[in-house]
Amino acid sequence: MSAVACHRFEGWSASCRTVFLAALTLVAGCATPPDLRQTPLRHWTQLGANGTSSLRAIVAPDDACPTAIVDGEARPLLLRVKATPERAPRKNNPAFDPDFPVGACELELPRSAQQASMAGEAVALPRNRTRRIVVIGDTGCRIKVPADSPGDPIQDCSDSNAWPWPKIALAAARTQPDLVIHLGDFHYREYCDDPALCSAVAERGTVIGYGWPGWDADFFAPAAPLLAAAPWVLVRGNHENCDRGGEGWMRFLSPVPYQPCANQIYKTASRSVLANNLTADAYRIDLDGGLSLVVADNAGHEDYRPASTNPEEMAIVRDRLAALLTVPEAPAVWLLLHRPIWYDLLTAASQPNALQVVLAGKLPGNVQFAFAGHEHAFQTINFAPAADPVNYPSGRPAQVLVGASGTQLEALDPQSPLYEGAVGVGGKERVRPDGRLYDGVPAAGGIVLNRYSFLLLERDENGWAAILLDADGQVMSRCRLFGENKAIVCSFPAG
Repeated sequence: MSAVACHRFEGWSASCRTVFLAALTLVAGCATPPDLRQTPLRHWTQLGANGTSSLRAIVAPDDACPTAIVDGEARPLLLRVKATPERAPRKNNPAFDPDFPVGACELELPRSAQQASMAGEAVALPRNRTRRIVVIGDTGCRIKVPADSPGDPIQDCSDSNAWPWPKIALAAARTQPDLVIHLGDFHYREYCDDPALCSAVAERGTVIGYGWPGWDADFFAPAAPLLAAAPWVLVRGNHENCDRGGEGWMRFLSPVPYQPCANQIYKTASRSVLANNLTADAYRIDLDGGLSLVVADNAGHEDYRPASTNPEEMAIVRDRLAALLTVPEAPAVWLLLHRPIWYDLLTAASQPNALQVVLAGKLPGNVQFAFAGHEHAFQTINFAPAADPVNYPSGRPAQVLVGASGTQLEALDPQSPLYEGAVGVGGKERVRPDGRLYDGVPAAGGIVLNRYSFLLLERDENGWAAILLDADGQVMSRCRLFGENKAIVCSFPAG
């Protein structure tokens, strides 16, 4: 159909708009029209601040950014960062400036967008009504083996039972969510330098590294069905610090324009901390039904250090959390961050830390829940309403930890307080709190499950319910969120 024929219609169809744009381009004598068939390697939609949403794409090094069709109009994505040239590996710091032989593209979508596609495939757009939310966290396959000292246990990335993230992504996509929240730690395939321990990893063809092949194998490839299912809200984890997988985060997932990570070395004086980690400001996402999400980047927060030994962090935390500390009083607020405010991996001696000190007495009373990852388990923590009246006169928010969506469980880590090697499978799971103090206050309720899982939140006429699902999508626990009481109550699995 010609552009002239299209123009005779009173309404413009998507195909007519596309043809007309191409015709204008040719008439103007410009370069060839956009190739609407060009297929990116990966693409997804992520939500940002102030009602914005960003269509992202990853393209082959010689490919131009693709063109999307948004409400019938051709809109080319813009280059976010170009591919890097091949170079010799940096043996002293493989996390610094690794190879990314792919380009990253993005397009800010108009708030009014109703339909979008790219290369003939529909693109997930924000829904007017959010009724079903998938929450995942800590998904990557854990490979970190030094040549000169013991490393963390190795996951078998080729075994879907040992590393179930691909199964979880598929099961989560089948729930048909309106939104996906990832609570951080996307990339775990860091290095494997011990020939004796790593030979088996090499024989299985496991991809390792901080560059594009590692990122694609650890996150993008297995996440493909879930990336296509719904828009995402992305939280930066400590594995995305600049001294680890930060360059991939900055290229692909960061909510702000690309900035290259500086040369930092893990566990040295130049390690990533909040001050040098390109830490982004927290931002608010307003959903329907009077619910707001506040997304915070606390990846570089050294939460294991008491605030008294780390005063410089408090000013940075306070500044970066302005969107949370000044949130309007009307909507209910859920805080999303990677490192929890309170959790079992923090010793009593390390509390209060900088985050806890900043929030004490400053957290708005309408913050009902804090969702976090970092601890590789599922845990809920409820506090009595009057447990901490000085610091939290409206009550501490309930905390929900979703950190068992693929990465090796705490149950398998000998260094973890939830390690089950000495007590047997399930020996560290809890149906109720064990009496430990979280910044001086015991929990009033909550459970711990050392099982691979993801959480499905569903809104109904009474508020929000939740289902904890295993890697195959089978129900493990059913929960109810009581926003006004700042509590989440979950059933404990029978077996």
